Amino acid sequence: MTAENDLEQIATGPQFVGARIVQPNDPVRPRLFVLRRHVDVSGVSGTGVIADGAEWPDGTASIRWRGEHPKIDFADRGVPTLHFVHGHSGATEVEYLDQDPAAEVSTADAPDALRRVIDIALGKPVRCPQCGRPGACRCIANRHDARVELVLGAVLAYLARTGATS
Repeated sequence: MTAENDLEQIATGPQFVGARIVQPNDPVRPRLFVLRRHVDVSGVSGTGVIADGAEWPDGTASIRWRGEHPKIDFADRGVPTLHFVHGHSGATEVEYLDQDPAAEVSTADAPDALRRVIDIALGKPVRCPQCGRPGACRCIANRHDARVELVLGAVLAYLARTGATS
């Protein structure tokens, strides 16, 4: 996220504290995260995990800073505010510790045809991004991104064939 996107999201976001009203016995729960800083722009917090946080079910967020002078910050407009105030144009990111509850899906429901498409894609050779060899090489380059693209392309083709993307 860039600072401009963060500012736009804050400016167009909810106008009141909390994006939603959480009723008693509502099954939603907070999402835990850490602030991970790659570059210490201000020279105060250091790098690595610098704060622990929670995104509350109503859309607000809070963080507890680590270090010699810990304190708590609250963000009424949630994680976008944390990105805007503490993100330092990408030098710090929010890293969720638990999976998004909306993304929890059972793989048992996946059709056999989709499983086969992914299995075939995983078996295809991926070229080394440095030397271009499809097999073993001495580059020790990470082929992960190319593997993800290969599997994603196969899944998207499957979804297009089955009409699931419309």
